[in-house]
Amino acid sequence: MRVSEAIPTLTVDAATLEHVVRWSAAIDDYTPIHFDPEAAAARGMAGPVVNGPWKAALLATMLESWLDGRGTLARLDCRYRRPDLVGAALTFGGTVTAVTAATGHDVVECDVWVAGADGDKTVTGTATVHLRPASTDEETLATERLKAAVRLGQEAGRFTYEVTAGDIARFRAAVGDPGPDTVAPLTFFAALDPVERRDMLLDAEVLDEIPFAKTGGGNAFNEVEYERPIRAGDVITVVTSYTEVYERDGGSGRLLFRVRTNDLLDAAGDLVARTRMGHVMAYDLKRRVKA
Repeated sequence: MRVSEAIPTLTVDAATLEHVVRWSAAIDDYTPIHFDPEAAAARGMAGPVVNGPWKAALLATMLESWLDGRGTLARLDCRYRRPDLVGAALTFGGTVTAVTAATGHDVVECDVWVAGADGDKTVTGTATVHLRPASTDEETLATERLKAAVRLGQEAGRFTYEVTAGDIARFRAAVGDPGPDTVAPLTFFAALDPVERRDMLLDAEVLDEIPFAKTGGGNAFNEVEYERPIRAGDVITVVTSYTEVYERDGGSGRLLFRVRTNDLLDAAGDLVARTRMGHVMAYDLKRRVKA
């Protein structure tokens, strides 16, 4: 993708009352101005108007169709400049405004819009998508086997850990944190990762069989979103899922990424935190080794 690239448009020949009713039922919003001419007239409108969030949803559909499985929609912001009447022809479009490299993906910023038959934009907005970079060469590592081994897109494993004051004290001592042993520091979430704890190594056998020399590897990134800190006495169940396995070329060779998420649940089943992390291995495709 490149700056100024146009996003393929999505067109709706007529935003019908059926569209409005289906949307209203989906979100349980039956505001009369969307289907009752008298209610719309009382608000100074020429007729029933199309739901604004329905137009935003179609912008999201347009973006996801454009991505075609190559990435994910991370953010969509819309500004409703004026309403569109039921029956109006609408065109949904956009343009790439920036592309920057990030760890494991490219960040693509876009301007998006909805226009009526006269070309006037009734909705404007911005969107961010995360695009998995395409490798310049055909994949040559064990990507497909890894996807199967880690159960990509499914629950890969579930492990339960009881957190004690001793666990917290040892962790604080290891990182030089003098805080209390009753509440864990925020970095403690990583201590409950089943992969780092060696409780789950679904990819180990496949990685050992890759017939190229390793040139590096380790953690690519770590992200944490938490609802509350972990406390001594908590019984935490960690549900792990792998979300991405892909290759890309890098300065140290062919890079193989595995990205996973952990949902940390307390004894009541409530979410305590969600972590996302990536591991990367680098290989020299010109140096074969005995697997």
